[in-house]
Amino acid sequence: MIRIGIAVFGAALPLMSVAPAFAQDQAGVIYRCDDGTAVIASFVNSTNEVLITTGGRSFRLPQARSGSGARYTDGSVVFWIKGDDAQFEVAGRSTNCHTQ
Repeated sequence: MIRIGIAVFGAALPLMSVAPAFAQDQAGVIYRCDDGTAVIASFVNSTNEVLITTGGRSFRLPQARSGSGARYTDGSVVFWIKGDDAQFEVAGRSTNCHTQ
């Protein structure tokens, strides 16, 4: 029985050293929006997601299909970028944003 306990503990040990699932690949890009909103977008290339931070709130958005640019959405929040411009939609409101 002692050997089984050690084997189970030994098998669990490598799991404790796994890196966080949402490690940031790129420092935040700051966008200023036409409605005065500031949006920080941190892109996570390893999972094809973006972490949006604005007004004390954060949204984790997976990448979605897009005919042009890069589009991220969770079904209710949308962040769609093309070049230095972006469209940010949340709570039924949309605003155009631009990198600083």
